[in-house]
Amino acid sequence: MSSTTKWGILGTAKIARQALVPGIREAAGSELYAVASRNPDSAARFAAEIGVPKSYGSYDSLLEDPEVEFVYIPLPNHLHLEWSRKAARHGKNVLCEKPLGADPDEVKQTFAVAEAEGVTLMEGFMYRFHPQVRRVKELLEWGRIGEPRYFRGSFSFPLVAEDRSDDIRWKEEMDGGSLMDLGTYSVNTVRYLFGEEPVRVIARDRKHPDHTAEAETQAILEFPEGKSATIDSSFLLDDRASYEISGENGRVGAWDTYAPGLGKDTIIEIQKGNVLEQETIKGVNEYALEVEGLVQAARAGEEPPVSPEDSVNNARVLAAIRESAKKREWVEL
Repeated sequence: MSSTTKWGILGTAKIARQALVPGIREAAGSELYAVASRNPDSAARFAAEIGVPKSYGSYDSLLEDPEVEFVYIPLPNHLHLEWSRKAARHGKNVLCEKPLGADPDEVKQTFAVAEAEGVTLMEGFMYRFHPQVRRVKELLEWGRIGEPRYFRGSFSFPLVAEDRSDDIRWKEEMDGGSLMDLGTYSVNTVRYLFGEEPVRVIARDRKHPDHTAEAETQAILEFPEGKSATIDSSFLLDDRASYEISGENGRVGAWDTYAPGLGKDTIIEIQKGNVLEQETIKGVNEYALEVEGLVQAARAGEEPPVSPEDSVNNARVLAAIRESAKKREWVEL
């Protein structure tokens, strides 16, 4: 096994070019070695533009390359589980873009495939590697605001302003929609910060008249011992990426949480009564840290930082929110 970790990318998605390519290249000991597309010309152009040694005209061809040890999957949502399983069966460790899947049973089965093949699969929640959320977690564990009781999270951007009917995020049959694209972050964040799973949810959603996938979702999540959360996601509202946790003795708020920009500093606010403090969190390349975290776990044979159980439970909550939005009633977990 080479000391340099060789990565391949399935697809030429925008997030791969803008986020994971620089992330892999900044990560210690990793090399971007290959890219694949269903269109050979598209793969060749991508490889030439960003300087990747190998390009393939099919995903299977890349997976058959013995030099590739790790694979990043930024394909449309409905293809995540299928190609994660295929990559695992080819002996590749996998970083799959969130959401890993919409069905918790299928997500669990996919992790079982990875375990059986002796490879590591991790869902790509890059924000979990950013020092901002880790600092918030630390403050809560220290009791800085007393017992956390309420979480409010928002993530939105005006996808509607782009006026692209071919955008896969507008397609219900591809598991598009604001909940799966954006709301999944808020669901993951509150579960991570509370360290608990919700017991029931209620939600509503709204579609844009020109598209099949939902454009907005709002949900209430109830946790044990009276804790609760409200989350909202939207393709219709202006840019927002923030959350706030209120406790018995104060609140903590975080801004520019999920897309701060590579290396951009972020802010945390801590308020107790009339006293407001701010902490500046130095910017990092969270994608590089994500790559390093997965590689380290795979090399050591350890559970990845975003664990299989975490991903299965996140899918379970997303499925419950979708069911509740359809039924317009509480759904128990």
